[in-house]
Amino acid sequence: MIADVRGRGLGAVQTVNRLLGTFYEAAAHIPGLTDVVDRLEELMQRVNAETEEGLESFATAVLIDVPNDGSVIYVINLGHPAPLLVHQGRASPLEPAAPSLPLGNLGRNRVLVDRYTLPHDATLVLFTDGLVEARDRHGTFCDPVPFLSHTLPADPGVILDALLADLTRYTEGHLDDDAALMAVTRPPDASGGTRRKSPPHP
Repeated sequence: MIADVRGRGLGAVQTVNRLLGTFYEAAAHIPGLTDVVDRLEELMQRVNAETEEGLESFATAVLIDVPNDGSVIYVINLGHPAPLLVHQGRASPLEPAAPSLPLGNLGRNRVLVDRYTLPHDATLVLFTDGLVEARDRHGTFCDPVPFLSHTLPADPGVILDALLADLTRYTEGHLDDDAALMAVTRPPDASGGTRRKSPPHP
């Protein structure tokens, strides 16, 4: 999961910690993505019930499930920037088949699970809106698709480093918001070896 909670300060940090704790527990014990989303939505509803009126919180998020063979991925997008599938010099946004509200606004609405093929040597790149809302000196928003649409090694760390280097050049080192990035690569061997993962970059 990658997510972005509305707001700043201590309240937002507490919400993030509770959201992560609930996710880790749910992911370890609940097999279905939609059921995990239900658990996260229940938490956000409790958070909002505890806050002052008019200060309701919500969180955009993308949850992915990668089965053991790594050949496909299942994705739920809750109002979050679409992940990018980087493969053979091309970056393709994995847009959801139907839009969804963020966590905290879902209520009892059911969400759709999108299924995508994950080729060997492909890397899935996830990020928060701090990346796509970054601007250059002329005020133009950052578009990571051209940055990643050239030949790169099938390695999540290398791909994230290249994206961050391009972002630094694009913004001349000035970001107005924080940005979290995460990547998962399916290895080149066809034997179903261990997937390589990168930690989120601060």
